[in-house]
Amino acid sequence: MKKTRIEAAITLVLMAAVPVVIKFTAANTITIGLFRLSLAAFLILLFLKPQRHIREIGKSMILPLVSIGVLFAMHWLTYFWSIKLATASIGILGMSSYGIHLIFLGWTIRHQKPGLYDFIALTVAILGTYFIVPEFSLSNNTTLGLLLGIFSGLCFAILPILHQQYQYIHEPLRIFSQFIFALLVFVFFIPWSNWHIQEVDWWALLYLAVFGTFIAHTLWVRVTTRLSTLVSSLIFYLIVPMTMVLSHFWLGETMPLEKVIGASLIVSGNVLSFYGRLMNVPDRG
Repeated sequence: MKKTRIEAAITLVLMAAVPVVIKFTAANTITIGLFRLSLAAFLILLFLKPQRHIREIGKSMILPLVSIGVLFAMHWLTYFWSIKLATASIGILGMSSYGIHLIFLGWTIRHQKPGLYDFIALTVAILGTYFIVPEFSLSNNTTLGLLLGIFSGLCFAILPILHQQYQYIHEPLRIFSQFIFALLVFVFFIPWSNWHIQEVDWWALLYLAVFGTFIAHTLWVRVTTRLSTLVSSLIFYLIVPMTMVLSHFWLGETMPLEKVIGASLIVSGNVLSFYGRLMNVPDRG
């Protein structure tokens, strides 16, 4: 258990820095995605050896594997774009809405009707959004960034559902497909990438690929496997205040009281939704 706590703490720090580094680097959304996915896919080939299971792939597996990769690409594209348009904290706040998305995905896919906690959680999260966004207008980068982050959170919420649905496919194959098919999506946008960047930007990309992608995601899989869903979810939401603190001191992002209150409400709403689901576990058998 001590080892798991240490791994959780390391993951927390690595993931919290990711949106800050994305905002910091002059590399754009497409460049970041291409570099992270290419290096991460190579490291997965090197250490997880998915190539050993290539012969197991049948025609029925192709669509599921492609779907996971395309959805992951949509999650990253909108998440990076959210951060670049707005701020690191707005990006992570929008993406953290995945907990709310899970409520309604469970309703539509698994026919689990939302309870009182779920509706309270949604109301609290919407109230938090009101505090953060100064003016709801598509010409406002904060609004656009938050909307993109929320859509990214939706994609992030669907991903574990797909992984569970297709768990009969060997795990290394699913992990590798998630990266390699997402990379193919990013390849279509190569003309919009920018590679004339400074040395510090290359170091930022290296951090994002090795520490923020390969190591952090590997540790996160280990942590979420050993800990309960509630605990791992609460750990994830600790990333939000850590990112906001890093963004403030490293990037100089202003943190007015309205933003702090809004962030607290959004995180509280998501935590409340998980608590409601935990309370309902015995009732669902």
